[in-house]
Amino acid sequence: MDRVVISAVLFLVVLAYGVRARPSRGYEEYIWEHLPELLDRLQRLDYADEPIINSLEPRVVPHWPNGVKVGQVGGVAVDPINGDVLIFHRGEREWGYNSFVGDEFAPGQSTIKNDTILRLDRTTGQILDSFGADRFYMPHGLTVDNAGNIWVTDVALHQVMMFPRGSHEPSDIVLGTAMTPGSDDDHFCKPTDVAVASNGDFFVSDGYCNGRIMKFSKDGNLLKQWGKRSTGNTGPLSEDEFFVPHSLALIEARNIICVADREHGRIQCFSAGMNGTEAGQFVRSFDNKEFGKVFAIAYDNNGPEEAIYLVSGPIPNAYLFKINLNGQILYRTEPPNRMLGDNFEGFGQPHDIAVSHDGRDIYTGEIVPKRILKFRQM
Repeated sequence: MDRVVISAVLFLVVLAYGVRARPSRGYEEYIWEHLPELLDRLQRLDYADEPIINSLEPRVVPHWPNGVKVGQVGGVAVDPINGDVLIFHRGEREWGYNSFVGDEFAPGQSTIKNDTILRLDRTTGQILDSFGADRFYMPHGLTVDNAGNIWVTDVALHQVMMFPRGSHEPSDIVLGTAMTPGSDDDHFCKPTDVAVASNGDFFVSDGYCNGRIMKFSKDGNLLKQWGKRSTGNTGPLSEDEFFVPHSLALIEARNIICVADREHGRIQCFSAGMNGTEAGQFVRSFDNKEFGKVFAIAYDNNGPEEAIYLVSGPIPNAYLFKINLNGQILYRTEPPNRMLGDNFEGFGQPHDIAVSHDGRDIYTGEIVPKRILKFRQM
């Protein structure tokens, strides 16, 4: 908050108390004499029970996480139980032109030696826990469900797996055949993301090759699938035609699952099939030429209205958007130029986004540069 804004706010406060409360000295001198005490009190206010009003563009929280080094960030998520921030990154590995031969991971590459899953303190950014070394080949999507279980996708393994809360080992839910792409009911081809309902049912966006959405029961049994891979024709797109379904956002109260149709630059929403209804029925589309390629989406029901956050890219069309459920763009923003001493202007290639449970904080993970950013709603 700059000096002009602070002065204006305090001046109005003084006026609110009436003429007798006004200082006899100049307002500026009075304000700056008492400013440290006021700011200290403001810092100690607890807004935890207050609804956040997302009316202004968010600001990047500087030096968060301070000193934490990551590789290309595939996924970012927030633990709804305690607010911890989780990162799924690629360590020393980079996804390059020679990483795959067709749909299969190029031979001769070992597992990533770094811990690929990091748990960070939401306030300090310090690493609270880490694991995943020697398990993954090309990390991609990351989700934390309401019970605190961690769900990940690996596009090289062509698998989806769930880690129970507190465990560094996957549960019995490991879907897909390792290193084997496919398009039948038992295989994935570079799956990208997972969304989990409160009853345990979950959705998988599959993915770079197949262009479909798959819904499973909590036990991992396939319930429904829909969608098809885009043919690349220049004519009108069908509602369930995907060119890399890259990210998912479940709006359970509305019985809607939304899909970031990355290369088509749109968000497609379908019925989620909750409470006995049929999944996969088209509901609506968010399609705006300003979006560019839509890499990731996140839903937030805080503030004066429900909203969807999305990140687009790559540069020069890399931004963080906030839209309402009518499709209106509420803001478009990016990190400040040359921030944090990295000499990188704005976003490079944002890849995933997550929103804190109270809607106050937004987290983005990037492929280029390799970093995680925290935005605070003002």
